Amino acid sequence: MTPRAALLARLGAIRYDILVIGGGIVGAGIARDAAMRGLKVALIEQGDFAGGTSSKTSKLIHGGLRYLEHGHVRLVHESLQERQTLRTIAPGLVRPLSLLLPVYQGDLRAPWKLHLGLWLYDALAGRRNLRPHRVLPPRRAVELEPALRLDGLKAAGLYADCQMDDARLCLANILQAAGFGAVCANYVRLREFLKVNGQVCGGTVEDAFTGRLIDIQARAVVNATGPWADRTRRLSDPSASPRLAPTKGIHVILPQITREALFVEARADRRMFFILPWGGQSLVGTTETNAADSVDALSASADEVGYLLEEVNRLLPGSRVGPEDVLATFAGARPLLAAPGRSATQASREHRIEEDSAGLISVMGGKYTTFRRMAQEAVDAVLRRHRWAADRSLSDQVSLIEAPHPASLEHWEAVTRAVDPDLLGRCAARYGAGMFHLLSLMAQDPQLAQPICQHHEVAEAELAHSLQQELACTLTDVLARRTRIAWSPCQGLDALSRLSELCTQYGRWPQAKFEEQAAEYRKFLASGLAFRGSAAAAPKILQEAARA
Repeated sequence: MTPRAALLARLGAIRYDILVIGGGIVGAGIARDAAMRGLKVALIEQGDFAGGTSSKTSKLIHGGLRYLEHGHVRLVHESLQERQTLRTIAPGLVRPLSLLLPVYQGDLRAPWKLHLGLWLYDALAGRRNLRPHRVLPPRRAVELEPALRLDGLKAAGLYADCQMDDARLCLANILQAAGFGAVCANYVRLREFLKVNGQVCGGTVEDAFTGRLIDIQARAVVNATGPWADRTRRLSDPSASPRLAPTKGIHVILPQITREALFVEARADRRMFFILPWGGQSLVGTTETNAADSVDALSASADEVGYLLEEVNRLLPGSRVGPEDVLATFAGARPLLAAPGRSATQASREHRIEEDSAGLISVMGGKYTTFRRMAQEAVDAVLRRHRWAADRSLSDQVSLIEAPHPASLEHWEAVTRAVDPDLLGRCAARYGAGMFHLLSLMAQDPQLAQPICQHHEVAEAELAHSLQQELACTLTDVLARRTRIAWSPCQGLDALSRLSELCTQYGRWPQAKFEEQAAEYRKFLASGLAFRGSAAAAPKILQEAARA
């Protein structure tokens, strides 16, 4: 029996305390919190973990400075508290980042307003503040970021938030939940809820790869499907009225164009956007528009990409970026609570936990930064409803980067000496105790300590590890979410021959499966560049995808 077959068999083997629908960051957090309290937990995700909204963020853990303008003071305070908590429990995945906020002649936000907002932001963080803000004169701001347009620059605020790896932070929650006994399965879709006397008691689910149907029995079911929450609610109650008004946000990845992270007011519509350093490139975004009827296959349009590029060129006159410079784009839907009369930019990022008449508990709204608190409140709601006794939540105290037993350090001392210190440090930060599986692979085959190709630093052992230990089922899982290879200059295409060998040896993939997965991966890459238009004018990757 294959590892995946064994995993699916476990789903139908027992009756669980909680079935979590959705393997984005909130569902992953719920599974972790519940499993840590001693509950029997199953989690299913229709795609890959973090494959939806949770890997399509601005990669920030932040209080939300712009939310202060709309009076969401409580949300900002809560977010700043959670920022510090995540820094504590996931230091390798959540790191401080300085941001420069320039103010130009004609901007809505005058220097005095900037100073007041940053002062309040610091005050709400209190003792958990990363560092006090500063307001810089124009010349000092340009010294920090020489690419900035100096003409009309009045001042710039310098403050700190945190940057994260969103997909790996979600995966860390999944893996730790599994470590505490939860059964977490990706590529498993909910078909319908099971009910007894009108109350949900599990669900019939389908394996995306085989079509196999499995009945999962559970005493409680939690809907944590993000932008798809209303759709899931209607499987329980077809008459359920909408609770969400999802918005679409796109991001553009460019070659690195700034030295500092920037938070800037757009001239076109006065909304704020980011230019952030990310993996040797620049991440620019986000737009925010009302999502279309379907949130299943969102992509960046030419107009949306053009909007961001125009703003970049206005702010950074020397950059001169155009569509041909775009390495990739991605688009995601934010699961915002419906608020009649509010625009997308004014909508609240607060969350709601609601139970329907059949007992389905739905977690809706919120933002990535507050996922841990949302998860804790959701598990508390389950405990109250069923009057279960359970341990209190320790999700804010237990590290997501598990520390190995000290004896392990002595055992691996000789191996660590043979590994490049930079690789060792990066693996420790990204994989925690999983680093020791990586070291084991490199000890068995020193070739695995080498980068997969010249365009990035990811070692071959990391790819083997993702196949064996991190529930990766597809090539896109490996290259876009377990690692960042999909966002490198060659996007992993130069490494496909070696990847084929690794997938055969460590993933037990037959060659036909790899070829099928490589074709699907090319389509994934092409979807991020589809805004460029006709096939005749398309870059190489689009033409390859069309042939595939």
